[in-house]
Amino acid sequence: MEQIGGGGSLEEQCGSITFEDMFAYTKADFVIHINDDWQSAEVQAVAWVNWTLADDLRETMDEFMAELDPNNGGDGWLSTDEREFFRALASECIEHTLTRIGFRDGSYHRGGEGVSWKNTSWEEDGVEIEEFNLVPLRHSQIRDCTSAFGNDCEEVPVAPDENRDCDTDIPPSDGVDECRAILWMNSTLTIPGVSDGNQFTLAINASNMSNAALEFTFPITPDLRLDMWEECEGRDVSYEEEAVIPAPIRGTCLGDGSSTYTLVENDNGGLTMTILPDADTLDWPSGEDLFADFTTAPIPVDNPPEWTDAAPPEGAWFPSPSGGQHVWATWHDVSTWFTDEGSVTQLDIQCTGASSLQLSEGADRSWWAEIPRGSTGEVTCQAEDSAGQSTGNRTWNLGVPFSLSTSSQTLVDPHPITLSPTSDWPDLTVEVGLVQDGQSLPTSSVTFTGEVTLDLVSFNTVPGPVQVWVSVQGTDVYSMEHVYELGLTKESSPPLLTITSTEWDGSEWSMQGQYSDPDGEAVTFTMAIDGSATGSVSSSGNTWSTPRINFELWDEGEHVVTIEGCDASSKCSSVSQTVNNSHLFDEPEPNPLPTTVDDGGSGLLPAAGLPALIIAVVGALMYGRRRG
Repeated sequence: MEQIGGGGSLEEQCGSITFEDMFAYTKADFVIHINDDWQSAEVQAVAWVNWTLADDLRETMDEFMAELDPNNGGDGWLSTDEREFFRALASECIEHTLTRIGFRDGSYHRGGEGVSWKNTSWEEDGVEIEEFNLVPLRHSQIRDCTSAFGNDCEEVPVAPDENRDCDTDIPPSDGVDECRAILWMNSTLTIPGVSDGNQFTLAINASNMSNAALEFTFPITPDLRLDMWEECEGRDVSYEEEAVIPAPIRGTCLGDGSSTYTLVENDNGGLTMTILPDADTLDWPSGEDLFADFTTAPIPVDNPPEWTDAAPPEGAWFPSPSGGQHVWATWHDVSTWFTDEGSVTQLDIQCTGASSLQLSEGADRSWWAEIPRGSTGEVTCQAEDSAGQSTGNRTWNLGVPFSLSTSSQTLVDPHPITLSPTSDWPDLTVEVGLVQDGQSLPTSSVTFTGEVTLDLVSFNTVPGPVQVWVSVQGTDVYSMEHVYELGLTKESSPPLLTITSTEWDGSEWSMQGQYSDPDGEAVTFTMAIDGSATGSVSSSGNTWSTPRINFELWDEGEHVVTIEGCDASSKCSSVSQTVNNSHLFDEPEPNPLPTTVDDGGSGLLPAAGLPALIIAVVGALMYGRRRG
């Protein structure tokens, strides 16, 4: 419902959803009759929507109508007009939805790049949707309404009545019935991937399908039989554009048993296969894909299973990163070691060894062991089919080839990593490198025959934990990759700050500078004057600057302005500048006041300066003594 009405054409909005995304049902049956030319199929479907799912459906319809027509939808009532509009829209939308079904003839397939199981589609104008009881005629609160189309109109409340009486008998009996709805779909499925029915793969994406049945009736094809059925779990399902998902190897899929099937031969000689998906919706978005391979070829002779070229040879070595309980062989690997006429998943894989190894097969068919420390242990394996036929035994060695250590947990460049042998192993090619946040740094390789120390490049690391990645290869050695935690940490270096200039503008003073952080972390700044935080520092690129500081507001004397820069790892450094604002408090010299003398009637003349007056007085006294 979130998809529809989200913008774009109806085809764009509906082209990435399925029938189940539109209608959450209690149970659904899809009857699919493939036409004789294998190019199309007639589909009849019925879905029962009961109890709270019916409540949810009506509530969703009301909310959806509110988005399309706020004047009518979203009022808590669902009318017959709204029902008819929604039914018509659903018919149009389903034409563009994903069918979940794929057919392809020729070589068996499991999807993957270039081969999609989504190759079927609904025929244009070939989908019809009908319903029963979306607007229950026997609802206890049903009422008349005004139709926008001049039809008879009735509506019921979306929220269920707490006193309602639910009667889910089919056909309905007397009484109030508002707890169920039924949806029918008639449609034509277009099948472009099959030219004849001699050999083909039927694929179904069963993700989030619960309590459903898909009944396929194939055209009459002599000797048609099921060659292999597989339930493949774990594909990550997304409605976004899908990345290329590696296809599983045919015959190696592991299923959880949630999906089953039945296969019957009809009276006319044709085959009907009913597939019953019943995945737990809580597992979403972990998906499930089902594959059924059909052929008219004779049933092959039941030969013993065989080792493949990918299987480890006799005497091979399986390195483990450390001792203790570990998976020494995953099912992804084990499934490639054997081949048989039937599915590899049907083979009985048997491994034996000393009791101290505690060998066991996990639920996912991976093999576990108590890996010995300081020695190796032997394990012998074979595979048997249902007839008891065996591949024969192969014996391998399990153990820990070396341990890793370092002389310092604080990362340096280059950083030393020491590999020390723990037991006797053949020559190994070991590649070692540092890794941080999933990003690998340049590696060093060595042929490991004894203790060795490698100096690993550590530049371009950022402050935080750092791990050590190791890859092991060798002749008759099963490859190993592991990321070791040695407690390595890259310490942060504080940012570098410099002062480039200071300036006065009247009574205002400011300072500028540059900065850099050796680790490339973001730097934030604070400013203090005489130890008291004040103001803010701006930064741009690799420069910082203070605001203009009016030092007339500060006491006369020297003041220390300190800029501190701290990086994201809380490493800090600072620079300081002493500012003397005494010149702002100097008093200017006062201008002398003017004096006057009597010029004998000619007006007031400016008096001579005081020094001249003193000189004149002294001179008069001197001349007066001489005359006496």
